[in-house]
Amino acid sequence: MEADLDLGAGMRVRTLVPADASLVAEATSTETAPALWGPEPVGPYSAEDACAALAAWDPGAGGQFSVGVLRGDRLLAALGFMPGAPGTLELAYWTRPEERGRGIASRAVQAMTSWAHDRLHVARIWLEIRPANEASIRLARRTGYSLERLAPQHCRDWAVSDPALDSWHDCLIWAHERRPR
Repeated sequence: MEADLDLGAGMRVRTLVPADASLVAEATSTETAPALWGPEPVGPYSAEDACAALAAWDPGAGGQFSVGVLRGDRLLAALGFMPGAPGTLELAYWTRPEERGRGIASRAVQAMTSWAHDRLHVARIWLEIRPANEASIRLARRTGYSLERLAPQHCRDWAVSDPALDSWHDCLIWAHERRPR
């Protein structure tokens, strides 16, 4: 699951590994928004937090993995792939606050969607988006994803550690299907 792609404009996307912990810690240092897919906020990460997170997303384990968008040695964005049913992956993405709105996530999502279809032979990739997240809805449209459905109370809020006591919110499911060759 090693990725290394040229995105143009001096950017590369490559698999993140535990040795990239300092890049993650620096990139998340100004983040205040909560994570949408786990109990921890997106940032700021300490070097130890970043190392633990990257170890949990180890591409060598054959499960979930993450890639980073870099310009030189500066991490601009990260994408995570989480396996679902056979032949499917969920894709999540994050862009450092000061780089948002510049098309970095769109460029990376488009490139990595094609990469996952072609290299991993994944037939279906999906995004889970809060209905009020207009920026992510625009990204989904721009990158060729199609709205499948509204999933009521599908996404966890991660307000508390026990899922039975947590709150849940609606999500829009956007999917990209592999085109037949």
